[in-house]
Amino acid sequence: MTFAADASAIFDGPLGVDATYTPAWAGPPDPEPEDLAIRVMPDLSDSQDGFGAGTFVSASAGFWVLVSDVAAPVAGDTITVDGATYTVQGEPVRDERRLKWRIEARPA
Repeated sequence: MTFAADASAIFDGPLGVDATYTPAWAGPPDPEPEDLAIRVMPDLSDSQDGFGAGTFVSASAGFWVLVSDVAAPVAGDTITVDGATYTVQGEPVRDERRLKWRIEARPA
């Protein structure tokens, strides 16, 4: 088995969840993009950020998405998981093997 096949198997296993990925639409003349049924590995843990002498804890949303499922995610796209929709923010980054994206998002 290749590493890419192993990564895909992880997403298809109990760590992955069904999701819908909707690319942002700029409007005419471009056709409206179609929703993509994908699997994601969500990371909805809290994040800690320091500012001066203080530390702030806040809810965050991140998703691992296979590059083979979403070739070029951009800010403004949305991911819907279990009825909750999140808007992609910032610049998605790929892992060292270029097999999956780390996507930061915020509740839509």
